[in-house]
Amino acid sequence: MYVVLFGVGVGFVLISFFLDTLVDVDGSPFSILQPKLIAVFLTVTGGLGAILSSRHGMVFTLVASVLAGLFIAKLINRLVIKPLYKAQNTSSFDKREIIGTNARVISPIRQGGYGKISYSVSGSIVTGPAKSEDGGEVKNGEQVNITRIESGTYFVKKLEECRLIGGQ
Repeated sequence: MYVVLFGVGVGFVLISFFLDTLVDVDGSPFSILQPKLIAVFLTVTGGLGAILSSRHGMVFTLVASVLAGLFIAKLINRLVIKPLYKAQNTSSFDKREIIGTNARVISPIRQGGYGKISYSVSGSIVTGPAKSEDGGEVKNGEQVNITRIESGTYFVKKLEECRLIGGQ
């Protein structure tokens, strides 16, 4: 029985790494039902059960292997899966939140053409293609404000223009 659990656990680990998890990692009472954690539980329970069954009684082997499987799955969830999930979420951002952010031109925006801007969000430096909102030229190094984003292009206004319009 334990060898079968071990084999199913190993197979389940391989399959689950190729499929996305449908269960929320953080905050859900069902987070323990993630395929990766079930695979860890089955693998540890089966492996330890196979090792202990030749030296100990059936009840001890079952209890010890199930408890070890639960413990290791919980440990993997807390020390590996949750930190990776949180790290993934902190590096992503919604492009709509960028509207109004100041940026710096790193490749000049030619009159009626495109250039490149750079800005900081969530501790990361992001660059992207940019076009002047009024179609004018913006020189390298100038500070701009992102007014909108369309089809991956950032539309920007020079900071001086923003101050004049805003009455500052």
